[in-house]
Amino acid sequence: MSSAGGTGKSTVAVNTAYQLARMGKTTTLVDCDPNGSLALFTGLEDPSAGQTLAHVLSPSDFKGDWPLFPIWEDKISGVSACLGGLPLYEAVKRIDQEPRGVYLLSDALEDHPLKHDVLIFDCPGTIERYHELALAACTHVLIVLHPNTKAINAGFKLIDWVYQYRSKLRLNPPPQILGIVPNAYQKDAAMHRNHMGEGVADESETLPTILQSLPDPIKLFDPIRETRLLGNAADYGLPLGIYRPGEGINTVFESIAQEIAHNLTGEI
Repeated sequence: MSSAGGTGKSTVAVNTAYQLARMGKTTTLVDCDPNGSLALFTGLEDPSAGQTLAHVLSPSDFKGDWPLFPIWEDKISGVSACLGGLPLYEAVKRIDQEPRGVYLLSDALEDHPLKHDVLIFDCPGTIERYHELALAACTHVLIVLHPNTKAINAGFKLIDWVYQYRSKLRLNPPPQILGIVPNAYQKDAAMHRNHMGEGVADESETLPTILQSLPDPIKLFDPIRETRLLGNAADYGLPLGIYRPGEGINTVFESIAQEIAHNLTGEI
């Protein structure tokens, strides 16, 4: 999740899914975004309405026939995608019409569970109904943001929203915040360095210190530096681990995958 568009949610989702697959974890990417970024990022064609998440959110039509597309089969096994896109604009109306509207995704997973180890919900850029659907269905929330003042402030508002809305929905157990991932980090940008606590005299107002001082401390992952490589990989519908396996940024996605695996099994 994030509170803005273009923060790199799909980038983090796709690359984390690949790293989980490398660890032997079967993973499904679920595109909860009407913009349908995952089709582009995974090299898939835009599907018909009946082959998207919109079908899953139609209780009268969905009978457990999850519209899953395998991805990167010639490179790695165990990764699939349930795509979003324009049909989700219409599907969102059902959320207000159905008695258990906000639980449509959660109910679908309970009634027709997928056998994959990990599901990754890629949410829209701003808080809306699909954030609510994902929150009701998830176990953890991963927040992606840019390391600037505006984005960080929005990120803390999103954290507050998660806490408040999971209570409102009476989710039990409540989804936990897995961590925050700073994306598009520029080492030559003073604001970015200051927020990350690099070379500052007073660390009390830096992102690492604030996150650790919360009643429930939140993990801060290493920042993903600004680079064209991620965009180039996405243009080919590939994760960076396939497009440029030796690139150091892959270690950030590996660490996220390891944290997810740790929450699944208690082991690293």
